[in-house]
Amino acid sequence: MKIRFLALGALLAAGSFLPAAAATAPYAHMKWREIGPAIAGGRVSSVAGTAQNADLYVIGTAGGGVWKSVNGGATWKPIFTKEPTGAIGAVAIDPNDQNVLWVGTGESNPRNDVSFGTGLYKSTNGGKTWARVGLALTRHISRIAIDPKNPQHVVVGASGDPFADSVHRGVYVTFDGGKTWTKSLYIGPSSGASDIAMDPADPNIVYAGMWQFRRKPWTFHSGGPQDGIYKSTDGGKSWTKLVGNGLPAGYEGRIGLAIAPSDPVRVYALIEAKGGILWRSDDAGAHWRMMTDNTLVDQRPFYFTHIAVDPKNANRVYGVSEMLSVSTDGGKKFKRIAKGVHVDYHAIWIAPNNGKRIIVGEDGGYALTLDGGKAWSFARNLPIGQVYHVGLSNGNPYLVCGGWQDNSGWCGPENSRDPQGIKNRRWFQVVGGDGMWAVPDPSDSNFVVADLEDGYVNIFNRRARLFRFINPYFEPGLSIFDLNKRPYRFNWDSPIAFAPWNGHILWYGGNVVFQSTDRGQTWQPISPDLTRNIKAHQMPAGGPLAHDVSGAEYSDTILDVEGSSAAEGEIWVGTDDGLVQLTRDGGKHWSDVTPKGAPEFARVETVAPSALDPATAYASFDDHRMGDYAPYLYVTHDYGKSWKKIVNGLPADIYTRTIRPDIHNKNLVFAGNEEGIFISFNGGSSWKPFSLNVPAVSVRDIRIQPTFDDLVIGTHGRAIWILDDIAALQNLPAAQARGAMLFPVRTAYEYIMHSNDENLYTRYAAKNPPYGAIFDFYQKAPQKKAPVVQVLDSQGHVIRTISGSIKIGKKKIPLVSNKAGINRVIWDFHENGVTRWMGAARKQYRGPKEGLTALPGRYTARITLDGRTFTQSFSVKPDPQTPYTLAQMRAGYRIGKHFLNMSGKINAVLDALDAQKIALKKAYASARSADNAPRLAAISAAMKRRDAIFATFTANYQNDEDSIQRPGALREAVPGGFFLGANSPPTASLLAYRRHLDVRFAAALDAYHRYLATVIKPLGLQIK
Repeated sequence: MKIRFLALGALLAAGSFLPAAAATAPYAHMKWREIGPAIAGGRVSSVAGTAQNADLYVIGTAGGGVWKSVNGGATWKPIFTKEPTGAIGAVAIDPNDQNVLWVGTGESNPRNDVSFGTGLYKSTNGGKTWARVGLALTRHISRIAIDPKNPQHVVVGASGDPFADSVHRGVYVTFDGGKTWTKSLYIGPSSGASDIAMDPADPNIVYAGMWQFRRKPWTFHSGGPQDGIYKSTDGGKSWTKLVGNGLPAGYEGRIGLAIAPSDPVRVYALIEAKGGILWRSDDAGAHWRMMTDNTLVDQRPFYFTHIAVDPKNANRVYGVSEMLSVSTDGGKKFKRIAKGVHVDYHAIWIAPNNGKRIIVGEDGGYALTLDGGKAWSFARNLPIGQVYHVGLSNGNPYLVCGGWQDNSGWCGPENSRDPQGIKNRRWFQVVGGDGMWAVPDPSDSNFVVADLEDGYVNIFNRRARLFRFINPYFEPGLSIFDLNKRPYRFNWDSPIAFAPWNGHILWYGGNVVFQSTDRGQTWQPISPDLTRNIKAHQMPAGGPLAHDVSGAEYSDTILDVEGSSAAEGEIWVGTDDGLVQLTRDGGKHWSDVTPKGAPEFARVETVAPSALDPATAYASFDDHRMGDYAPYLYVTHDYGKSWKKIVNGLPADIYTRTIRPDIHNKNLVFAGNEEGIFISFNGGSSWKPFSLNVPAVSVRDIRIQPTFDDLVIGTHGRAIWILDDIAALQNLPAAQARGAMLFPVRTAYEYIMHSNDENLYTRYAAKNPPYGAIFDFYQKAPQKKAPVVQVLDSQGHVIRTISGSIKIGKKKIPLVSNKAGINRVIWDFHENGVTRWMGAARKQYRGPKEGLTALPGRYTARITLDGRTFTQSFSVKPDPQTPYTLAQMRAGYRIGKHFLNMSGKINAVLDALDAQKIALKKAYASARSADNAPRLAAISAAMKRRDAIFATFTANYQNDEDSIQRPGALREAVPGGFFLGANSPPTASLLAYRRHLDVRFAAALDAYHRYLATVIKPLGLQIK
C-alpha cells in the first residue's frame, strides 16, 4: 500500500503540536461510524415500563447505556449518550409521570466483565437531558424504588464495588426527589444492597436484601456474615433485620425480593443460602417457609437472583434466572417458559394494571409478551453487543469480525454496497457460545478462526459453511474443577493471532503459546508456561455457599499474543497475572520483560508491537479486579529492557483496556479505557479524549485496517465502530506546523450499490463508509469565505467543483465545511452537471444536478486555503466485482455523456423559450396599449410559433404519471436515469436509438434556430 504519512522531521518531536481539549481539538469534527450489528444483543440489566402507556419502555444495558421505545419495542433510541458511563444497574419510570426517569449506573450482576458507574441520574423530560442527583461513589446500583404515592420519596440500593471494600454501599433514601440523600442502611464496607422491594399499597414498608460479595481475578466469594433481609416501616429511614422464623441460618448470599401487589403481606425471597432457593412470607416478613429448592428458579445466584409477582395473582410468581420460569401455586412448583427467547435473564417488569404485559432483559437483549408469556417478541435493532476483540481481513470490502459476550462470534462487511446500509443479514456467525476472538485467515479470508470461552477454538469455512473445532488440547479424565492439575490452561477469552510475516502460521494462547501451520489440524507448543502458575489461583471459583466454575475465573493464562510486523520471529505475550513475555526467534527462547513496578496480578490485555520499530512495543495493564482502578500503560523502545509509564492525561481512576500504535506515524497511538478512547501524538507521553461521537463505553480492542487506513474499535456495550481513513490524524502534526494542508487521498472505489428490499423489511441498518473520494483538509482557522474544492482529470481539466450547500429539511448543510481543524469533503464521483430547465413544473423535473459518474483513473483534488493552493493526486478504481472492462466503461461513459449534453442543450433552449414567452407577453401588452395592430399580429404569430417549438422540445409534464396519459416530446425521449449512471457498455439497440435521436435532435435544433432568426430577431425584443 502507498504510505500516506508525511514526515516532518524534528517537528514531530515529543510534545509538539498537541491537540487541545476534545471540544476544540483539531479533530473534533471527525465522526466515528457505528456498524453494529444488531443481530445479537448484549446484556440488558434493567427494564421498566408504565401502566399508563403500553407503548413506552426503557431498558438499561450492562455497557451500552439506556434505550427508550415509544412504539412498543418496534424501534429504540439511545437516551443516555452524553453521560460519563454506559454501565447501567437500574432504571425506573415515575409511576405518576412518564417523563420522569431514574437511572442507577454500574451494573449489579458482578460477573467478570462487569463495568462500574458514576452515580444516580434523573431526567424530567423523558430522557432528553439528565442531571446527576448523587451517589457518585457507589459504583454499582442494584435497584430504584419510587413511592407511587409520593414521587419525592425514592429508595435506592447500592451493591457497591465488587472488587474492593467501600463505605458507599448500602441503602439510600430521599424525600425531596434526589436533592438530598441519607444512607439509612449500612452494614459494612463489604456488604451492599442486592435488592429493594417497596409495598405499593403502603410505601412506608420497604424490604432490602444485603449481600456480602467480593471478586478477585481468579475467584469470587458470595455470601458472608453480613448477609440478610431487612425491613423498614418508615419508608427506609430505619431498618430491622429479619432473622429466624423460617429464614435460613448462616450465610444467606445474594437475595432477591418481591411483594405481591394484590396481597402485600405476601413476600417472596430468593436466597442463595444452602437448604433452599425460594422462601415465602404470608405475614409481611414475620414468618417464612421454604417453598422450593429447584435451581431452575435461581441457577447461578451471584449472577441472577430476581423474582417477580403477578400484580393481580399473588400465587403467580416468575423466577428470573438462566431460564425464565413461572409458578402458579405460590412458589411450590416452577416450569420454564419463553423457550424461544435468549437465556440468562436479569430483569423483569410487569405492568401493574395488566399482568400479561411483561418485558424482560437478558443476555441477548430484551423480550416482550402481551399474553403472559405464551408468545414473545423481540426486535433485532439494538446495537448493544458486548464485543471482546476485533479481527479484520484484507479484501474489498474487508471483513470486521468479533466475539460477543454470550452472543457468539460474527463477521460482517465494513461496506455492504447497499444504499440503505449494513443490514443484519450481511453478518454471519463464525462460532457459538460466548464469542471471544474471531480472526480471518490472512491467507484466505474464507476461513475464520474463532473461539468461545475456556479455550474452545473453532475454524469456520465460509465457503462451505462448516464449523470445525481445532482445540490444541483435550484433557482426558480431569473435570473443569481440576484446573490446577491440568498441564494446559485457557482463559475465558484465549487469544488468537496469525504471524504478520507468514499468514499460514497460527497461534493460540493457553498458558503456553501453541502454533499451527495447517489451520489447526496439528499444534505444537512453542513456549514454556509463560504465567506465574500459582496453584492457589487455579482452584474452583465461588463459595462459600456454592461453586461457580464457568471458566470466567480461570487464571494463570495468556491474554494476548502478537507478532511484530517489523521483525520476523518477534512475538510478544501478555498474561492475566501481570507478565509480559518476549521471543525474538519464533519461540525458541523467551524472556520475561515485565515492566518494573507494574501491578503484580494485573491483566495484560494488550501487548502491541510497533509496525515501524522492532524494539518498540506498548502494553496495557488492567488491575481493577484487584480493586485498583488506575490506568497502566507502558512503552518500551529496547525490547522490554526498560519501560516508561505513559498515563499523562488519562483519567486517574479509570483503568485502561487496550493500546495500539499507528502503522504509519510512530508518534500516533490510541488507547481504550472503560469509558472511551484516547489519542496521543507523542508516543503516549500525553493523551487527549478521542471518543468524539462514541458514547461512553468500554473500549476493549483497537485495530487498524492497513489497506483503507481505517481505525476500528470493539466496544463492550455498543458493538463495533469505525473511523474511516485516518490519514488526517497521521499527518496532523505536519498540518498544524504548516497552518493548512490537504491530506493524502486514499484510493476511492466506485462501488455498485444495490438493495433488494426497498427498506420494507429492514430492522437495522448501519452506515456504510462515505460513498466517494474522501478529501480531508486542515486549516488553523475558518476561511473568510467557505473553501471551494475542485476535482481535475488527468489532463488538468476541472470536472467537478464542490461548493455551496444542500438543504436537508429546514437546515442548510455546507458541501465544504469551513471549521478550524480537520474538515472532510466527499466527492461522490459525479462530474459537473449540465444546464437544467428551471421552468419545469416541479424541482425534480428540472434535470440532474450533477453530471455523469467519472471513469476510473487518476484525478487531482485542489483547494485554496489562506491564499495557498494545495493538491493531492489519487486513483479512482472500479468496484472489484464489476464485470466490465475499462474499455466497456468508456463506451458507456461516452454515450451517457452524449445524451447528458443533449439534455443540457435542450434545457438551455427551454430556458430561452421561457424567457421569450415573458418578453412576448410584455411586448404584446405594450403593442396593445399603443394600439399597434401590425405589431400585435406579428407578436401573436410569434407566440403561436414559440408554443409550437416549445411543444417540439417538451411535453411539459406537470405530475408523475402524466407520461402514461399523453406522449412525450424530444426532452422526454432522451435516455436518463439508469442509462446515465452505470458506465456500462451500450447495447446495439441503444446505439441505434442514439442515431435516430441525433437526427431528431438536429432537426428540432435547426427549427429552433430558424425560428430565432426569422421570428424573434425581427421583433427586437428585450429578452433577459
